[in-house]
Amino acid sequence: MSTSSSLRRLAAAALASASLLWAATPAGAQGAAPAAWPQKPVRIIHGFTSGGPVDALARLLAAQFPEQFGQQAVVEGKPGAGGTIGANYVAKAEPDGYTLFLMASGHSAAPGLYKSLPFDAVNDFTMISMVARSPFAIIAGPGATANSIQELVAQAKAQPGKIDYGSGGTGSGMHLAAVLFQARAGVQFTHVPYKGGSAPALAVMGGEVPIIFTSLAGMASHIESGKVKPLAVTSRNRFAAFPEVPSVAETVLPDFDVSAWYALAGPKNLPPAITAKLNEMVQATLRRPDIVQTLKLQAAEPWPTTAREAQAFLATDVARWTKVVRDENIAPPN
Repeated sequence: MSTSSSLRRLAAAALASASLLWAATPAGAQGAAPAAWPQKPVRIIHGFTSGGPVDALARLLAAQFPEQFGQQAVVEGKPGAGGTIGANYVAKAEPDGYTLFLMASGHSAAPGLYKSLPFDAVNDFTMISMVARSPFAIIAGPGATANSIQELVAQAKAQPGKIDYGSGGTGSGMHLAAVLFQARAGVQFTHVPYKGGSAPALAVMGGEVPIIFTSLAGMASHIESGKVKPLAVTSRNRFAAFPEVPSVAETVLPDFDVSAWYALAGPKNLPPAITAKLNEMVQATLRRPDIVQTLKLQAAEPWPTTAREAQAFLATDVARWTKVVRDENIAPPN
């Protein structure tokens, strides 16, 4: 065998070995996550205070990280301005997979509410998956005299602006549900905004406000204990966890349909491989019976999607609520 033939054989063998090694490693597979991720704790940011449904759901996902990825996930709330402070923080973060965002439905209304935002509500985020959804509810506390949604509407028409209601903050999903309800029902309440979390629930139970518009998530135990009474849910149909509670659509406003939703996202340009790994984690988490039961107890239902489906939904929902805000002349937050 000639020297040149031997060299060619050795080169071919080396190339074949390298190809096999490349194919066998995670980095060699197209779209695979960098082998180094995650090498340190991941932060899950949200735009509200601790103790509310957004915080609870973020912590539920964070609890999966040690088993799924071998690293901790730390939940951090950055409350204020209807969740936009937290959103802006994530939008400006490095897209390295170490800063994630538990996005809530109020995010979709921000472009309509605020004259200018330091971020693009759609294009500055990489959607990973929708996570859960839950109807809003109109909850009456000990300070309310209405025992049904029909009575509440009648009282509000007789006393425009005299009935206070609380929400998780100006521009939050629950606030916008309330504004849309008032516009469609032809009534006027007075808004008392709180900084999200458990504050609205504490306010209605303590008699600070007679009613609140809020997500059912996080209110289940208060409803079951009798501390508060749900007058109606805002989804088109009754919610399975509380079948005795009527919907707004079946009582006073046909076709009314508004729900809270929650999604996991990252900054724009999050590597597709990391997005895929996180989507797989969400999918696996939402298939677990114990997680489904936990969500049910929080009056929420799993909503797993592909990353592409979540991105398309966000774009559609932002367009929808921008139109609602402008059509109803909703004033931006102070």
